[in-house]
Amino acid sequence: MKKALLLISAGMLLSCPLVFAKDLDTPETNITSAITTVEGDYSLQLIDKIKAERNTIYNALNLTTEQIKQKDTIETKRYTDLEPVLRKYCLSHKKLNDIKKSKNEKEIKAVEKELDSVKKDIKDISNKYDKNLKKILTGEQKAKYDMIRKLKRAEIQKNNKPANTKNTTLKPFGVPVSQAEYTKQQKSHKKSKKKSKEN
Repeated sequence: MKKALLLISAGMLLSCPLVFAKDLDTPETNITSAITTVEGDYSLQLIDKIKAERNTIYNALNLTTEQIKQKDTIETKRYTDLEPVLRKYCLSHKKLNDIKKSKNEKEIKAVEKELDSVKKDIKDISNKYDKNLKKILTGEQKAKYDMIRKLKRAEIQKNNKPANTKNTTLKPFGVPVSQAEYTKQQKSHKKSKKKSKEN
């Protein structure tokens, strides 16, 4: 599950210009490495996931040797700027989870505001380096890059939506009525429920 949450977090950061998780669920446990020893700081793991996903995108763009050199320079600066902000995000998120246990609404709102500010900083950094990256791409590569990003955002939004808990109007298999008749029955059943609640 931790791995899945890291992948979702990395994907969201990858698609930062338009989408950053509304309520990003992240691991609440201690994720540590030889370099990262601060409890709750998994920023280096996020950066590794982001790098892997961005490299997949760059492979799809068929960059020239010169473009690869320029891309590497841009990406090095991107990750240098992102690392401290991601660390702050991780620690703020841990702080929020710890405060939620105490149920102090005032503190929760303050930390949520801090977290929103950090998310905005991450978006700003991503936008800045995406603009620099697009300057080195051809028109065809830009279109391909935008399409990949759009698909990635759609995938992230789909994964973040809660499961549909409403009853569908599709008739169950084996019900001996037409779909139109079944839908009509469901609508009339809902209306009768609504009227009985009003009375």
